[in-house]
Amino acid sequence: MSDFGKREALLSRYFKVVDLFFEVADARCPVSSRSREIRRLVRGRKSVLILNKADLADPAATKRWVGFFSEVGERVLAVDSLRGKGLQRVGELLQSEAEDLKRRLWDKERRWRPLRVAALGIPNTGKSSFLNQIVGRRAAATGNRPGVTRGPQWIHLHNVISVLDTPGVLPPSVRDEEAVFKLALIGALKLEDRDPEIIARRLLEFLKDHYPAALSRSWGAAEDTPPNLECIARSKNFLLPDGRLDLQRTAVFLVNAMRNGKLGRITLEFP
Repeated sequence: MSDFGKREALLSRYFKVVDLFFEVADARCPVSSRSREIRRLVRGRKSVLILNKADLADPAATKRWVGFFSEVGERVLAVDSLRGKGLQRVGELLQSEAEDLKRRLWDKERRWRPLRVAALGIPNTGKSSFLNQIVGRRAAATGNRPGVTRGPQWIHLHNVISVLDTPGVLPPSVRDEEAVFKLALIGALKLEDRDPEIIARRLLEFLKDHYPAALSRSWGAAEDTPPNLECIARSKNFLLPDGRLDLQRTAVFLVNAMRNGKLGRITLEFP
């Protein structure tokens, strides 16, 4: 069995006792940043889709995505885990689910236990930041000493909720080159494993079609004549030792600007 298969089998055993799953996706590409493996693991279980990093996404597009997922029967919340925005609704949801579990256990005359939740996401969707916001500073992890245990462990929150902290993340579902483009731009795929120049040129084309103002804000270009990679290299004075334009450095600079929100609030796919 592969390492991924072993990890999936281990997680499956833990997931059998989880009451509520949070699937963490990137609000800038809510479809491409969802993992088919994660959706298969939580199929038929109670779950909530978290559109994280909403502060980096186009707010109008995020509103449309929330409506889209709600219409197809998914529970969805848009949040910014890094700054804690939108987390109040997550807290209210957890409290409601904990109270519902308490009533169900009481009706069945079963012993009370905490609500068990887990958060899952592909790389760089902000799962760790989301978990940190949920558990806060007063949580206590069970298991061996911190930094030693590498297996899943429960973090107990106010003795009412137990959060399953899982090591690592599940890999993204790379369906096609379009998905590669989007996942590279949000950092779910390592840029060094791709051609940064190809990714950056595609980004410039996308911005020209959907967010021309982002280029004019960043480089003072007219919206009808957006800059190409060479123009950006000249404006930043990115040169090789022989005086030629350093397009690789420029490409990495542009992709990082996109990842960090320096180009404005941009969404890469739409419902």
